[in-house]
Amino acid sequence: MKKKIILIVGPTASGKTFASVEIAKYINSEIISADSMQIYKHMDIGTAKVTEEEKQGIVHHMIDIVDPDVSYTVSEFKNDAEKIIDKLHSEDKIPVMAGGTGLYVNSIIYDLDFSSTISDPAIRRELEDLLEEKGKEYLHGILESVDPVSAGKIHCNNVKRVVRALEVYRITGIPFSEQNTDFRKNSEQYDFIIIGLNMDREILYKRINERVEEMIEAGLVKEVESLMKKGYNRDLQSMQGIGYKEVTAFLDGEIPLEESVRLIKRNSRRLAKRQFTWFRPDKRIKWIEVDPENKIKLIEDIKIYLNERGLQNETSY
Repeated sequence: MKKKIILIVGPTASGKTFASVEIAKYINSEIISADSMQIYKHMDIGTAKVTEEEKQGIVHHMIDIVDPDVSYTVSEFKNDAEKIIDKLHSEDKIPVMAGGTGLYVNSIIYDLDFSSTISDPAIRRELEDLLEEKGKEYLHGILESVDPVSAGKIHCNNVKRVVRALEVYRITGIPFSEQNTDFRKNSEQYDFIIIGLNMDREILYKRINERVEEMIEAGLVKEVESLMKKGYNRDLQSMQGIGYKEVTAFLDGEIPLEESVRLIKRNSRRLAKRQFTWFRPDKRIKWIEVDPENKIKLIEDIKIYLNERGLQNETSY
């Protein structure tokens, strides 16, 4: 019998945290975060990490699990998350997974065998040498010429993924983007109820801008400054996250604070657009319109859908 999982996905600032907590309360369960930035310790404000007050006593997993200088892979997320899923099911609880990191979500809803992923150390060394000699923009340009889809999704600063995409292409002759879609199949062990939160773009972008302002007021600059003093430099994967890279540029004297804030807002809006694009093609997702002024209706709409799928507050197997 397949194990049920409720997933709540959607763009940043769409209300996933609030919705997931309310639904976890409704079915007496716990939450697994699928957010690639909230895994890091000491990075709270810029990641909009759920607060103790927002948790309302609901246990949250996969938050604050690694230091900012640790390279945490999708494969590791899959392994760690599945252990939690199994534990919750052993307690007769249906996990609620919530987040906007598409790769994390895909690692659960698709059977992706990361352990057998192809690799060629010689090709990788060659690409890394080319990176050192010519620079990240040059390497990203090569990726753009052979796999424009992946190049559009992978920022040139994310050199590890650029190298990986080129390595896979060199070995197989097939673009990395095609491998991600053509060679995956739906998970055989889980039964998914996937809820997507949709919101009018103007309202969403306004919420994003306001949230960035709140982050600045809450002390985002001091948070980044503290991270830098601890030795976490701007080249780390964690410090490339939106909010951190822009503030780092300000603290290094490259741009004024006003420009840093503008870039955080712009990059956050762009992230929301990419998240919409990522999740939209999945026909299994039940999209629910979010009115920020009527949160009660959002939860009621989700509960109605869950009831239609056979889930109620007194969950049974």
